[in-house]
Amino acid sequence: MPIKLITQANLTDCGLACVAMVTGKSLDTVLRVAIKECGYPKDGPHTTTDDNLFKLLDHFGVKHGKKQKVKTVEALPPLAIMETRKMPSTGNSHLVVFERTAEGDEHALDPGWWLKQQVRSDWNRIKLDTFIPIHLNEPTTKAAKKKTDTNAETQPAIEQKTSPQPKKKSSTSASKKPKATKPKTTAHAEEPDGNGAEPNDGTATNPAADNTALEPAGSVQEWNDVA
Repeated sequence: MPIKLITQANLTDCGLACVAMVTGKSLDTVLRVAIKECGYPKDGPHTTTDDNLFKLLDHFGVKHGKKQKVKTVEALPPLAIMETRKMPSTGNSHLVVFERTAEGDEHALDPGWWLKQQVRSDWNRIKLDTFIPIHLNEPTTKAAKKKTDTNAETQPAIEQKTSPQPKKKSSTSASKKPKATKPKTTAHAEEPDGNGAEPNDGTATNPAADNTALEPAGSVQEWNDVA
């Protein structure tokens, strides 16, 4: 399912906007949790640290990996929260969401409200720094595999329980035949040994067959120059 772009409300809440995108929550909902669980000031600034980013993802039950350096865009996971190059004046970074669609389209969802194009693939200008892999589909995939394995194990067991039933009927029908021939063999003392051995052999064989967030002191123009 494609990620919905969410635009940040101020210069410092790009991280909160990225959390809102990957969790499917509203920016207001994520901000309320950040204020309550992470001690964010209500009126800002809302700069997101790595620790707070992990806490927010954990709060919403989103699986994630460790922070890593971006090597190439092709080596990125299908979904990640990415950090762009830090601004020299503030030391802060701008956070965006990287998404690779099922069709193979790779782009960044940039929450920056100052950008004309927020769905970006101008990687040379974005200058990616680090990323945190997001594993939205992991729990579902694992659960589906367990269900498939369980079904694969139970079906042979059911077949084994049901298949012997007709075999038992055939063995019992074979055992009834010698009973019917017993009266005939009493008239000849030599023949019962040969005729009686055949049904006994048959009975024995049948069972075996079974872009950068700035502090308020930063400027949008400076971010435009870098991001």
